[in-house]
Amino acid sequence: MTKYNMNFDNCFPFSDETAQIALAATTISTFTVPGPENNQYRCEFSIPQDANIWVGYNITPTVPSAHTVNSANRVERINNYKYIRYVRGGDILSFISDSIVTNMGLSLLQLPSPK
Repeated sequence: MTKYNMNFDNCFPFSDETAQIALAATTISTFTVPGPENNQYRCEFSIPQDANIWVGYNITPTVPSAHTVNSANRVERINNYKYIRYVRGGDILSFISDSIVTNMGLSLLQLPSPK
């Protein structure tokens, strides 16, 4: 697993743990973070600028319907072409979109263990 390392004007190394994701409209796709739960990672999502994607962190997200409010915890809309969160080994990331998304990716960098 590529370890987190930043130098040279905010430059990160290539990761050896990546995923290229294509979503079908209104269909859940999942990714399981590799490694044991005591491993923590920086997870960077990259998405097309016009995509409308919801991600669930160890929970299944849904696409909100008109005139509804869904207050599920640990479900967020990815609304930026670069979206970064911390995850742990064994976590399940679930994705859903209201339309087809063909150019989504994620990249993991293992964070240093606390001493």
